[in-house]
Amino acid sequence: MKVLIVGASGMIGGEALIQCLAHPIISSVVAFVRRDLPTDVSGHPKLQCILVRDFAIWPKNILQVHADATAMIWAMGTYNGSLTADLEYPLAFLESMAHVLVHTELSRPRFRYVLLSGKFVRRDQGEKLWWGNKPRKIKGLLETKALAFAEGHSTIWETFIVRPGGVVPGKIMASGALGVIPAVGAVLGKNWTVSNEELGAFMVYLAINGDGEDHVIENARIMRKGRELLESQKGKCDS
Repeated sequence: MKVLIVGASGMIGGEALIQCLAHPIISSVVAFVRRDLPTDVSGHPKLQCILVRDFAIWPKNILQVHADATAMIWAMGTYNGSLTADLEYPLAFLESMAHVLVHTELSRPRFRYVLLSGKFVRRDQGEKLWWGNKPRKIKGLLETKALAFAEGHSTIWETFIVRPGGVVPGKIMASGALGVIPAVGAVLGKNWTVSNEELGAFMVYLAINGDGEDHVIENARIMRKGRELLESQKGKCDS
């Protein structure tokens, strides 16, 4: 099984990459990157890195080579709201990859597009927001377009949107750094925080299968299933 990924140099995308490489079902991972990844990852035998100058341009010959991929994990994004990075880049991939899939002779299940979004993203472009108006609405527009794209290409394409709350590195959460993070998580509950490892495990799970999951998935489900997946992996390692 081959999985594509964008955003592998970031905290969340990097965790998803690590979990893809470790998963026994996934035999190949293709990371589209602007710069080389750290050497402790880039040398992995399952990984192929393709340097991309402009994520708005997806050459047909490159995508054709990877038309056998099962999924794309899209974990690229900005905090300040960029029309280019947060909207134009992912939409360019959707259109380009779908064009290749439509013309491929491969008999295959629907391509799964796993999009990292966020709990506070808003699709309603007319909603009045007190903070983060631009980034929240741009990503909300992407959610709307990504779902509509999947509906219009339902024979070849499936979109999953993950909407985590606050994402915390698992090691920090486990260590109880200053006792702050666990306390915040306990107060806010399962709807508000998730560990990076849980999120990464869940995104990889969607890329591999995802049958029965909603196409828009909120923090509580991400945390619960992600934790279940990690515990299952640990049990297999311990046995």
